[in-house]
Amino acid sequence: MKIHCNKENLAQGVQTIQSALSARTTLPILLNFLLETENSRVKVVSTDLEMGVKHYIGAEVENAGSITIPARKFSDILHSLPDNEDIELSVDGGGRIQVKCGRSRFGIVGAPKSEYPILPEFNKQNAFEIPVGLIGEMVKKTIFAASSDETRHVLNGVFWSAKKGVLEMVSTDGRRLALAIKKAAPKEKDFQVIVPTKILSELLKLLNFHELKADSTEKMLIGVTENQIAFQLRDTTLLSRLVGGSFPRYEQVIPQKTDFSVTLDTKEFLAVTKRASLCAVDRGGSVKYSLRKGALQVTASSQNLDFNDEMSVEYAGDEFHVAFNPAFIIDALKHVDTAKVKMSMTTAVNPALLEPVGDPDCRFVVMPMRA
Repeated sequence: MKIHCNKENLAQGVQTIQSALSARTTLPILLNFLLETENSRVKVVSTDLEMGVKHYIGAEVENAGSITIPARKFSDILHSLPDNEDIELSVDGGGRIQVKCGRSRFGIVGAPKSEYPILPEFNKQNAFEIPVGLIGEMVKKTIFAASSDETRHVLNGVFWSAKKGVLEMVSTDGRRLALAIKKAAPKEKDFQVIVPTKILSELLKLLNFHELKADSTEKMLIGVTENQIAFQLRDTTLLSRLVGGSFPRYEQVIPQKTDFSVTLDTKEFLAVTKRASLCAVDRGGSVKYSLRKGALQVTASSQNLDFNDEMSVEYAGDEFHVAFNPAFIIDALKHVDTAKVKMSMTTAVNPALLEPVGDPDCRFVVMPMRA
């Protein structure tokens, strides 16, 4: 094999697939990535057997072929080479890779493609298109509430449900919940799957890398099968196994009826909660919210610190006291895009519902703490 390509393009391609490289593995080959020629282009592939990334790089292919290359060492080599230079990469019959850039020469031992796991092909026939801005916003508004506790594996992902043209995403760690709903799926699509947070994090990184914003109408392909999900955007494909098991009946957690609600300025509510959180480090991390006529008082205290602040609100009901983990309130409010947010509750021990005013497609639920 022999190829010529731009250093930046090759480095970008290797960086794109780094996420799927296995950090903890008993299979040394998974510390490598696959580089091979395909239809006058160069393809780089990595996998940890749960997730895989495939990316195409523009290059001049002099001789076709394939090889797997130690990823970390190769990445270090690329970063050491001068910018804006072309690279010649060749592989001899013994699997030794020669990297030439200007006057620099590196030799590195690879392994044959036959030793590397085969990544499933993306099935375009069953895939559907969706705007990247829309899917990115839905993932951002839900992924943060997923659990990182590996003993609760069904909560280590975001639940996706598609039915009658509506796509729902839900995540929970048992103490909070995030829900996003959009009319985004084709009407014929009907599935319920749990998508691992790892691939969703990589999807957000990919969108950020291409600087694709929430208002972007560019579309990506998404393919969902019984045990796999795949995303294809431009020259990159992400694939992952789905999380097995049944997601909890989240509908039962979302309050359907509440005794009272109060509308708050989102930025002010976020700012006062952030201030209170600085003093909520020693007592289980709780911040106390006290509602009374015309005001919301926010307090927090620890062994060496205490905090007290007040917001003006339109409230004329009975006095009400509730405590929350401030991190959960902050995380939810960070993903509220509207100027106002409505908080609804029944009692100080039942879940609170946070709804962006004017955005019916997004809801957050937070369990209170003991004050």
